Amino acid sequence: MRKVIVIFVFLLCGVADAVPSRWNGIGLFNGERYSNGSREFHFGTDIYGEHGEYAWMHSFIYGYRGGDGLFLKHFDFSKESMEPTFNWWALAMYGDVVSEATFDLLTHVEDFYNTDPNEPYIGGTLVENPSDFYMAFKVSEVLLENHDYVAGQTWYGWVHVSIDDNLTMTLLSEGINLTGGVVTVGATATPEPSSALLLLVGGALLALRRRRTNPRI
Repeated sequence: MRKVIVIFVFLLCGVADAVPSRWNGIGLFNGERYSNGSREFHFGTDIYGEHGEYAWMHSFIYGYRGGDGLFLKHFDFSKESMEPTFNWWALAMYGDVVSEATFDLLTHVEDFYNTDPNEPYIGGTLVENPSDFYMAFKVSEVLLENHDYVAGQTWYGWVHVSIDDNLTMTLLSEGINLTGGVVTVGATATPEPSSALLLLVGGALLALRRRRTNPRI
């Protein structure tokens, strides 16, 4: 019976893994502090489309406090020659509808490409309320066509974050539309697949256990 349970759980994991569209949730890491007064925030996740599409979020956003408040800049990895990532970020408000048609209408977090983060930090996108704000993101898979990298399938999502006086960012909530369509900031949310998988496997194990302890007469 134990072998049957193991095989059954293995098959369930395979079925869950074959679910067409999924992501791993967003990971946030507060990174280094630099001599120019800025701090690095790293967002990362993997996104899988229903037909085998795949996108990797690998975003470094730098924040610093200037005379007018908190400013953000986004490191543009699309300029990297090795494994570029196509990630874009914009400030958003709760309830904003984000899609291909509306993303470019938002206030984009300024992109920059600088291999020395200790250089003097000027410019950036002003955040009016650092203790409670939203950002929308656009993530595209990276395809190689005719020796050039191009964007493929695209997904839209959002994060709700807070940055304190110590330049520590906290992720409060997040959401994504796994079809690649419209997402509503603060409202559209997708549970992490790991939770669904645990519930699925746990339910199967419970059913098998009940069947074992209550055999047919």
